[in-house]
Amino acid sequence: MWKIFIAQEWRKLLASLAVCAFFLFFWLKGPLQVAPEVLRHEHSKSRFTIPKLVKHGETEAIRTFRAIRTETDDCFGCGLIPDKKAERPAFGLLATDASNPGLSKALAAKILAHSRQFVADSLHLELLPSFDLYYALSGQGIGNRELYLESAEVVQGIRGYAGPVDVGVVLAEDGRIVSLHHIGSEETASYLRRISQAGFYRQFAGLRLSDGAQEVDAVSGATLTSEAIAGTLTALSRKATPYPLSNYLETGNTVFFSVDAVLSRVWIAHAAVIFLLFFYGLQRRWKKSKRGMLVLQLVSVVYIGFFLNNSFTYVSFIHPFIGTSVSALVGLYAFFCLLGAVWGKNTYCKYVCPFGNAQRLLLRFSPVKPKRFFIPDKCLYRIRSGLSVVLIAGVLLGLRSWSNFELFPDLFGLEWLSFWFFAAVACVALTVYFPMIWCRLLCPTGSVLDWLSDAVKIRKNSR
Repeated sequence: MWKIFIAQEWRKLLASLAVCAFFLFFWLKGPLQVAPEVLRHEHSKSRFTIPKLVKHGETEAIRTFRAIRTETDDCFGCGLIPDKKAERPAFGLLATDASNPGLSKALAAKILAHSRQFVADSLHLELLPSFDLYYALSGQGIGNRELYLESAEVVQGIRGYAGPVDVGVVLAEDGRIVSLHHIGSEETASYLRRISQAGFYRQFAGLRLSDGAQEVDAVSGATLTSEAIAGTLTALSRKATPYPLSNYLETGNTVFFSVDAVLSRVWIAHAAVIFLLFFYGLQRRWKKSKRGMLVLQLVSVVYIGFFLNNSFTYVSFIHPFIGTSVSALVGLYAFFCLLGAVWGKNTYCKYVCPFGNAQRLLLRFSPVKPKRFFIPDKCLYRIRSGLSVVLIAGVLLGLRSWSNFELFPDLFGLEWLSFWFFAAVACVALTVYFPMIWCRLLCPTGSVLDWLSDAVKIRKNSR
């Protein structure tokens, strides 16, 4: 027994070191995946590209890369001898909707419709093409023109929680941002509503493209979405530089323009509350009384659930592998969850998760006697594990909408008109008859953390 205990403690220590290394690596270096370069031009010299001087006024054989022929040069001075006498036909790049989606007809119609919705002078709008994007121009003369740009199909490689976030921006002639708008995304509806209600988009109004790097306050509980919106605006301005921005706006050098969404220092207080919940679950010095557990469950549901609407999900594990950056709050949250799985047999699911605690509170005060589920626990574990493997593989393969397979944000976001809100309420209500049915049968986050807990556990019959 003593040897098993020592071996298990060593396993936990090694697992903790691996978790710390994983955490620090992605904290310092960021996500592994970066946006691929669509086109890159490099200047290089080789023996085929270096110009060569030849004599004039004589007839001689000139050896070229493709052929040997005779050429007479009667002009004054020296020059390059052409490979062929006949002129080469004109050539160029063929741009289609498939190769250049930023100039597709379908997108042009959408941009024109959106510009009529967001631009003040919608009666005098003109849709124009640039190199690889469309833009809408309004106004009847110099001094009152506005420019509308949109990131859909133009900005690639910037992702929020569930994928790209498309935005539209209205710019004044002096290079000032008039307004910023959400156009479309796969983000959870509650996160988008939280961002809108927090006045996040209004922070961009008044920023100037000529003022270089600037910051806005990210929305706690929707940090990844906030960062994606700011990053998308930055990338869109780069795409539109120098044209069409320099054509119509007094922007100066927009190459240095950027906007970052940064959490205020309030996130430290949020992280401290989350840490205390984990600490209470992990510690063994004080007995976990019914009153103490009730306080913990209420703090979890009210503070993390309704106030922050922030949770650790299975997608947090794979964000670094799909090109999504992680904020300081989400990073520490994930770090606490991983260490809790190593040292406390999945502390997050037992003590911290607001969705699980909402079910426990209902069980605590319910007069109904729960029933035993008709599927054995081992089968429940296997079903949940299989579902988790499928979801993780799908997200890694590019099905980013699968990352929304979590009822947490729909329940605490109070999305009354959403199907998933009613599904979340039904799962919580069903726990009166079949305790913790979501956690035991469907929750991918709990499955991943259980895998980690099982990996460091040594069974008594192990040798």
